[in-house]
Amino acid sequence: MAAEGISEISLKGELLRKLTHIGALSIPAIYYILGREIILALLGIAFLIASTVDLTRLFGGDRSRHIIHKLFGIMIRPREKKDFTGATYILASSIITILIFEKTIAVLALVYIIVGDTAGAIVGRMWGKIKFRNKTLEGSLSFFVSCSLVALIIPGIPLWIKISGALAAAVVEALTVYIDDNLTVPIMSAAIMQLLAG
Repeated sequence: MAAEGISEISLKGELLRKLTHIGALSIPAIYYILGREIILALLGIAFLIASTVDLTRLFGGDRSRHIIHKLFGIMIRPREKKDFTGATYILASSIITILIFEKTIAVLALVYIIVGDTAGAIVGRMWGKIKFRNKTLEGSLSFFVSCSLVALIIPGIPLWIKISGALAAAVVEALTVYIDDNLTVPIMSAAIMQLLAG
């Protein structure tokens, strides 16, 4: 999430989490360069691995859960202790977004959640003052600004549609409470851009 409450995980855990998040830029990059079939195959494998790790963490034996917690525990938010992690959700949303939406729109929506969420979380954690729910205004604004900068450099659709998608992504992220925003943001922002593009 773009502007998590300070009490959720440590700053170190947040930074490690966002470094992993940035690695997810490989998803839209591979899709853009190598095409739909290859990225869907890779995402399918990655989703099976991530969901297996999550299911083991949630329902496996004590030894298995201990090993996973030792490896990834610092990055797991309290609410994820009884749910799938953001990694599994972003893999699922990537598959759905790529299957449903036009290529450039899908690429943009995926970049928005990765870049926007990273910028928003770091700014929100380090400099956020104006809080609402478990977010900060500074984090949400950083989410929107970083997505808008991305919109300037990715070609293919009119700028006003890309900015509208960036705004939709920031608003959905800010309002998402009970569902993981890695799932809602790319799908909703892509849907808005696809609708506007006709």
